Amino acid sequence: MRPDEPLSRIMTETVVVIEADRSVSEALDCFFQYPIHHLPVVQGGCLVGILSSADVMKLEFFVPKSAADRATYLDERFTIEQLMHHPVASLKVHNSLAEAAEKLTEGGVHALPIVDDREQVIGMVTTTDIIRSLMHGPPRRGAVLPARAPAEPPSETAGENLQYHQRPTDDEFATAMRTAETLHVEARDPRFLGKSMLYLDQRRQFLERVLELADRFLRAGQNEHAHALLLKAIHAAKRAEEYATGAARVPFPLE
Repeated sequence: MRPDEPLSRIMTETVVVIEADRSVSEALDCFFQYPIHHLPVVQGGCLVGILSSADVMKLEFFVPKSAADRATYLDERFTIEQLMHHPVASLKVHNSLAEAAEKLTEGGVHALPIVDDREQVIGMVTTTDIIRSLMHGPPRRGAVLPARAPAEPPSETAGENLQYHQRPTDDEFATAMRTAETLHVEARDPRFLGKSMLYLDQRRQFLERVLELADRFLRAGQNEHAHALLLKAIHAAKRAEEYATGAARVPFPLE
């Protein structure tokens, strides 16, 4: 793509936003539920600020481990208006990639909300979007393949016939995950492939950590330190699954 191309070619049109008067715990929940790093803040539908994941992650240092309800603890002490950046830089759909790149560089930010004439958020452009578009062009709007029938779990006697698939290379896996995130964020995931990939990758990371520490624990002759690390990894994996299934008591993991 050329630097003079309009932002309408590359912007993400489905944007998660939050009202300025909502609770901090709801903002935290947005960052957990969606694969986003920036959250526009609106008031009466109009853009008034923006939150980044870095802004809210620092809140974990303010919550004592003895707090019974972390969400309530944060909501009683912080507001979105205190945490958000404002005024916030924004652009219109007719602005160019070059203009967006210049504004991102000047402001030292990584995301720009795209607004209409009424200052209502209609899209989002990030540094990643611009770099990807200059290298590979705008996102492709491909056709959706028919849904596959759910796979049946293997029976107890199916071990001999079980197929083992070749592991993708690191580059292939990274490409697949970027595609999954794009599908999910841009709401182009009617068959939930992107959502499933993101969920399974999350489980993979936690379980690989558990496997690594379990192996270390067994080889270390049941060392107490290795045992403590293993228990902590198992606890983290269980908490991640609770958040993924909506069974967690608080809306965002802060530990």
